[in-house]
Order: sequence, then structure tokens, then C-alpha cells
Amino acid sequence: MTTTWKIYDTKSLIESGLIINITYGCTITLESIIDRTIGDMQILGDSTLKGFIPYNELTEDTLITWVKKALGSKKVLEIETNLQNSIKARQAAKAAETVKSGLPFKFSS
Repeated sequence: MTTTWKIYDTKSLIESGLIINITYGCTITLESIIDRTIGDMQILGDSTLKGFIPYNELTEDTLITWVKKALGSKKVLEIETNLQNSIKARQAAKAAETVKSGLPFKFSS
């Protein structure tokens, strides 16, 4: 299984570039089976503090680190485990299929 965290969008204050909201997602992939959860979180910050990263210098990796830290390791593990369990259940259901759809020849109109 492959786990991928991604940032889909942010909202920031125009004047300071301070990010105030992050839309994030976690995707689990196993062969052709994919499951994803998307979340949205408000974040607090202060553009006057030492260590402030200007908006145009932020990377997706930095934002993912912020998201995971804000969620906490327990919640991150819960999200990933729930998606993994969903993938495993879908894989088991697919393996148990006994009927398929389709034509034994190429369809032409």
C-alpha cells in the first residue's frame, strides 16, 4: 500500500501571507484500489514571530508537516488505518466476486 498526503488548497491573509486554513488529503493506493479522505483545518500563526515563513517560500512538505503536527500522531495513524482497512475490505470483496460484466467480443455501433 502507498500512502500519500497532499495539500489541496490554502487560505491566507493578503497583507501578511499568513496561512489561516489548509485543505489536506490522505490517499491510500493498493494496485488499482484507491481510497481518500479530505479534511480542512484552521491554523493559527503570527506573521511577526521569528521563524515566520513567507507565503511564497512555503512548500507542500512544510504544510503537510504542519497538518500532521496539528492533527497529532494518534489522529494521523487513525486516518491512515481507516483508509487501509477500507482498501483491504474492498480488495477482499473484489477477490470474492463470482460474476463479472462485459462482452466476449468487441462492441461496435
